[in-house]
Amino acid sequence: MALTAKRPSRGDEARRRIMQDIQEGSEKKRRLNAEIEDSLYRRIKIRAAEENRTISEITRQLWIEYMGE
Repeated sequence: MALTAKRPSRGDEARRRIMQDIQEGSEKKRRLNAEIEDSLYRRIKIRAAEENRTISEITRQLWIEYMGE
């Protein structure tokens, strides 16, 4: 993201840029660990393979939806 002399964006525009950065993968990533049951992990892994996606991609999408974007 480039710096400009313009007034900083507020509200929806700032949120839109942040979410775009997250979705495009241009933002630094952090590792998130969670304990889940083996049976749930196996179901997630199977679904990811069926959809040709990674567990990380699915998890990011779920967090974005949960956060309202």
